[in-house]
Amino acid sequence: MSDPLHLRPVDAEIGVRNVILRMPPKYGATVCRGFPFAYLTLTLEGPGGVRVKGYAGDCLPPGWYDKRPNRTFRNDVDELAAALMEGRKTLMDLARGGPRSVFGFWRELYPHQIKWARERGVTDITGNFGTTMCERALLDGAGKLAGKTYHALIKDNLPGIEPETVHPFLKDWHVREALAPEPLTSIAIRHTVGGLDPLTEADVPAGQRLRDGLPQTLEDYLKAERIRYFKIKLKGNAKADLERLGRIAALLDQYIPAAEKYYVTYDGNEVYADPAELMRLLEQAEQGGVPKRFAQAVLFVEQPFPRAITLSDAIRADLARISKIKSVIIDESDETVESVPRALDLGYAGFAIKSAKGPLKALLNAGVTQRHPKRPAQPIISGEDMCNLPVVALHEDLVVMSAMGMTHAERNGHHYSHGLNHLSDTEQAALLKNHPKLIHRLPNGLVALNADSGAFEIGTLVARPGLGVSDDEIDAKAMVRLEDWKFESLGIT
Repeated sequence: MSDPLHLRPVDAEIGVRNVILRMPPKYGATVCRGFPFAYLTLTLEGPGGVRVKGYAGDCLPPGWYDKRPNRTFRNDVDELAAALMEGRKTLMDLARGGPRSVFGFWRELYPHQIKWARERGVTDITGNFGTTMCERALLDGAGKLAGKTYHALIKDNLPGIEPETVHPFLKDWHVREALAPEPLTSIAIRHTVGGLDPLTEADVPAGQRLRDGLPQTLEDYLKAERIRYFKIKLKGNAKADLERLGRIAALLDQYIPAAEKYYVTYDGNEVYADPAELMRLLEQAEQGGVPKRFAQAVLFVEQPFPRAITLSDAIRADLARISKIKSVIIDESDETVESVPRALDLGYAGFAIKSAKGPLKALLNAGVTQRHPKRPAQPIISGEDMCNLPVVALHEDLVVMSAMGMTHAERNGHHYSHGLNHLSDTEQAALLKNHPKLIHRLPNGLVALNADSGAFEIGTLVARPGLGVSDDEIDAKAMVRLEDWKFESLGIT
């Protein structure tokens, strides 16, 4: 094992571009028509004065980081932008103390951002957004300075991760134990079926058929792509959900040969405030409410309960009953480093990885599922993130998933966005050249992710130093500085 790599941020810039979606996904009570997409670029200095750029990127979406009532999209964007700027400011303040390991910066930045969030009455996960953007850019830069892929960077623990300083029971655990033996070069797409997504042609309202060269209905996707993993958004009403699940099951059975397996996950997005209602849904599904093939394909239920009750003692008995039918994991409730240990104590089966919640926390959470006193016999670590788009966010997230052995992951930004039209011509050209198996041009000229096989081929990403992003794929001139960006430019309320 090598000594930790020490580096120092010397500059930090945040750029923003607007993304307007071709189809509005619905998750929980939120309908998302578009969002600003933020890019953090850190100039990092390593040993010998060598400098590289480390990148991070993510969307600032409505109604995910904070689902409390009586909020607006602008509330969400303003708070996420403030968290990002606070994270940048704090990181640069810390950098004045000299070079540190990535984990050394994270150990001070993470508690600062949580404290900052609580003082302002915003959610912990919102405050942590400022941490995760900084840590991703630091990890990307660290890999470039060391000339190592992300998998190798973590395997050698060059970020200097000290698990026992976060969870004492991880004293004898090494972060390499969170990794797959080798990085995966292909990840199956778990296709999201959102609450507003049309299932067949008959579900498309008059005049709203998209003729942009991309599939629109679930039936279109089943015809065009070899999808075998599906993530279905629940609505919170057992009767309505069961009816929709039955329609989806019929389509899967129609288009996927009986000799082939398919797999399904349910995403609650915090909509089942009454655990008894979720119990009714699962029981009825198991008792013939959906075809047997479909019922047996369901792997787990993700974050069905609102955050207010998810990690409370009051949920323990209901969770135990529900878990006898299907395992349950947390996602939005994974707000702090204490969330997954608490979840395992209550009886949840695992957690969802999202780079937006932090790669370092994902690694530590993996250790928790392996060493926690109440770890499940078959822990579930799932790859999730619906609106993940190229360049930076998707590339980095796929690299993280690959390193941790996620054979399938929710990857549906390409479904809801209009190809790569949110990127500049320069960026699109670089992606076509650099990743010919991942990115392709459609007959109508649209540049898009290649999902035809039902998987993303990511060998060109995982072979790169850092988190899979090269300088020629980032066009800073096509962005607006966050300080100059205006919410009104979105044209969305």
